[in-house]
Amino acid sequence: MTTIEHALVGMHGALLLGVNTKAGWAAITLAAVASILPDFDGLALLVSVEQFDAGHRVWGHNLLVIVITSLILAGSQYRFHWIERLARRSSRILLTEAQTRVNSPPVAASFLFLFVIVATCQIVHLFCDMVVSGGHGLSHWEVLPFWPFHNKGFVFPLIPWGDVGPTVILMLGAITLAKLPQLTKTISGVTLLTLCSYLAARGAMS
Repeated sequence: MTTIEHALVGMHGALLLGVNTKAGWAAITLAAVASILPDFDGLALLVSVEQFDAGHRVWGHNLLVIVITSLILAGSQYRFHWIERLARRSSRILLTEAQTRVNSPPVAASFLFLFVIVATCQIVHLFCDMVVSGGHGLSHWEVLPFWPFHNKGFVFPLIPWGDVGPTVILMLGAITLAKLPQLTKTISGVTLLTLCSYLAARGAMS
């Protein structure tokens, strides 16, 4: 999946589970950030194509690193509320209604709750990458969730990388959320159900 698709999956999943009612809007942002975090290993491309080929879907896409990064990300949000701080600094360009939410005090959420959000979103990221692989002359790119202890890779390709279907479905869900915020759980649930149905249908056709 692409970066925006991963972020939207995390956002919709958190909204479906009512995370915003338990830990505030910042927790939804945290879920979106966590959902793209495993792809930090893609930065290896800045070093060389060889390093990218060796490290992407490996260095950041495993349970050991997920636990470590979840501790760091959840701990920093719990201790410093950096999402709210960044939002306040950017509030000058936000709408009045959004400014009210930004300037409201942070909702108390336990470290454990934040950790579960971050870890869950990253694990979902792994499954998303397992089902989106190959296509356009590309070979299937396995995910190594048990690295560095085990080099067994997993991939269950349902759609090729670059398929625009997930982007369209997830973006339509986000647009609908903006229009009908009172139906948050329903819209996010329908969006994710539609995405899963699309993946299953495309997989059955291939």
